[in-house]
Amino acid sequence: MLTPRPPAPSAAPHGFTLIEVLVTLVILTFGLLGIAGLMAKGQRASFEAYQRQQALSLANDMAERIRTNRAMAQNYADGAPVATPLGGTGSFYNDLLLGTITDCGGGSACSTANLATYDLAMWDGLLTGYTEKQVVGGASIGGIVNAVGCIELANTVAACPNPAGFSNLIYRVNVAWQGNEDTVAPTLSVRGNGLYGSAARRRLVSLDVLISNPC
Repeated sequence: MLTPRPPAPSAAPHGFTLIEVLVTLVILTFGLLGIAGLMAKGQRASFEAYQRQQALSLANDMAERIRTNRAMAQNYADGAPVATPLGGTGSFYNDLLLGTITDCGGGSACSTANLATYDLAMWDGLLTGYTEKQVVGGASIGGIVNAVGCIELANTVAACPNPAGFSNLIYRVNVAWQGNEDTVAPTLSVRGNGLYGSAARRRLVSLDVLISNPC
């Protein structure tokens, strides 16, 4: 009589070896490092875009001030020349705080020349970030990084006297600031040049303002 053969023992369950776990961890680490680098690059690009948007806002602010007080357009260019742009120390804005400059925004009677000086002082404050200050120390931190601004007569389309009876002048409002990393240097080499070490760190936006005044 044949005796039934006992069933074969089942195979032992197979787990992960230490080598497999280590390889998996290494692959996962490289993946996480790549994601972290991508996030950091995205944050830098976002900050650059924010800085440019702020610079355009500052340039447009001054352009609107010049359009409003168009008879004094040259006063704006004289007060913020390319050689000595506003921003940086904020000394022009400090003069407004000290009362040396007439506060046209506080109800004081202002001439068009007073208004031009007041606008330049306010623009100087905006460039230096006076709208936001540190709790400790009181340093201005609301503006874009190391911003400076200047205004220049870019082109005389039609000067007086002329048959049309109007002078058409183009004034250019420039705002320069410091970027986080090197890119292509702006073609307008003078505006803010030499302030940020490498020319490739300098960022620049410019707006042209057409001013027509009767002769």
